[in-house]
Amino acid sequence: MTYRNRTLLNLAHEAPCMLQLGVAGCSTNPSVPCHSDMLRHGRGAGHKSADCFAVPGCPACHAAFNRKNLGRDVGYEMAWLKAFERYTVWLWENDKIRVQ
Repeated sequence: MTYRNRTLLNLAHEAPCMLQLGVAGCSTNPSVPCHSDMLRHGRGAGHKSADCFAVPGCPACHAAFNRKNLGRDVGYEMAWLKAFERYTVWLWENDKIRVQ
């Protein structure tokens, strides 16, 4: 079973575009959760990866966020990793994650 968490997905709507792919229209609309398509993140036939492997992206970047546009391996994975790193920092800086 793949991990699902509505709260994590809702946070993506609060964040700016973390994909930052430089496409026309980037950041003109609220972000949506963009799930990784990597098998190691839980993606499989007919279902998305785990929600903890989704990053915020504007609709324009989300549409361009695929292996065809970014490269089969390194380009896609590097774009996702950079977005995930930016998002992790944003979560901490904006008190979305707290240590008790």
